[in-house]
Formats: sequence, C-alpha cells, structure tokens
Amino acid sequence: MTFSRRSLSVLKIPALALFALLAVGQTFADAKPALRVGLEPLPPLINENRTGYSIEWLQAVAEEAGMALHIRIMPYSRAKVALITGQVDLIGHTPRGLETGGFYDDAVELNHRVPTKMDAFALTPAELDFEEGWMELVGTPFGNSAFIADLTGVTRDRFVEASLTRIVNMLVAGRVHAVVFERMSVVTQLHHQASKPVYYRLVKEIDAGFAVRKDNDALLKRLNAAAQRIDAEKIYAPYENVLDWPDRGTIEP
Repeated sequence: MTFSRRSLSVLKIPALALFALLAVGQTFADAKPALRVGLEPLPPLINENRTGYSIEWLQAVAEEAGMALHIRIMPYSRAKVALITGQVDLIGHTPRGLETGGFYDDAVELNHRVPTKMDAFALTPAELDFEEGWMELVGTPFGNSAFIADLTGVTRDRFVEASLTRIVNMLVAGRVHAVVFERMSVVTQLHHQASKPVYYRLVKEIDAGFAVRKDNDALLKRLNAAAQRIDAEKIYAPYENVLDWPDRGTIEP
C-alpha cells in the first residue's frame, strides 16, 4: 500500500494530540497542592510585603511538605472567617490556646509555637495600668479584643479595633489611652509614627501559633510532620534576641 504525503500528515495528527494530552497530564501530576494561608500583619514576624521570620518558616514548611505556598495578608478577624468558610487552609498568628468564641470547635492549632510578649503602650506611665480604669479606651488590631478582654478582665466595650497602623496613630494622637498587642509589632510601628516617648509594660507572655480547620486532619498531620524537619530556632533566632527587654521601659522616637 502506498501513502501520500497528505495521508501521512493526517496520520500524524492523532499522535501529536496524544503527545499534547500526555504533556498536560504530566504537568498536572507534577503540580504541587496549594497551601492557602491568611496572615495578619505582625512585624517583624509577618510584614505587609509578605516577608518576615514566620513567612520564612512557612516557606520552609511548605517546601518540606511538597506544597505551593499562597499567602494573603488580611486582618485577623477576616482570617478566622476565611478559615472556617474554606477560603484559606491555614491562618496565623493565633494566640495559641487562648482563642475565644467557639474558635476551637472549628479549628485546631499546629504544634509549632512562637514565643511573643503582649505589652501595653501609653503616652504616660499611669495609663499603662489600663485594667484599673473603667472608661479609658484600649486599642488593638482587628480580631484581638475578645481574647485580650478575657485575659485581662477588661470589658469589651472599652476596646477599639482597627489596623495596627491606625491603632498606633490613634495612640500617638491621644484618641486611645493605651494600645495592647504584641511587643515588637507595635514597637516597629512606633519607630515610624511616634515623635515623642511612649511607655510600655509587659501584660503577658503568649505563644503565637497557626491553625487549620478541625476537619482537615490530613493537612494538620502533613504540616506538623514537615515542621519537625525544619530548624525553627535558626529562623527565629534574630526575633527571639530582641524579646529580652525589661518588663517596663520607654520607646524613644
């Protein structure tokens, strides 16, 4: 049987199509599963530009777990909703073991923890004792007032929530009497925004963590296993060195 050039070209088409399908299939097979993460800004652990010590840790864990990391920066209150509704797979930082409002009915935290210090900041030393007041306003970033209220015994109606930048601006402008939040994130903002000394006092040492949905046990085990193979102490060493401050002091502009 004799084939013309035209008939040979026709025979090549299915082969080319099959090759293309195999290539696409291989691409999908090689693709890493996505790890969608919602993070609250907490400099220098989590910066707005997706850098920071905890970002570095997450990148290492995702690589070790064979997953593709996708980070979205958002307020903590929004991150909690995004986790429960399935918009993200992991959120942080949580106040490890201290969340409220049925959070642990729907979420579970990884074994990983980051030591942090929650401080009060004020323009005068007297205003640092915010727990003793009854009408002074206390500022904290979105989604944090519930657990801080439970922790300190301060009523929820005294809290004002906004972004970290705005809360620090309100303190400097005298619109809130104190700010209560993680030490170094507030100090970082004060160095950019304050023009006069700000006083601080340790409120409580708190471990920060990450959480996944409670029904996603496979992801929990996968990330915990990957985290065990990461040298977290090396990653966080520069941050932990700056935590060794006195329990009371002054932040100079």
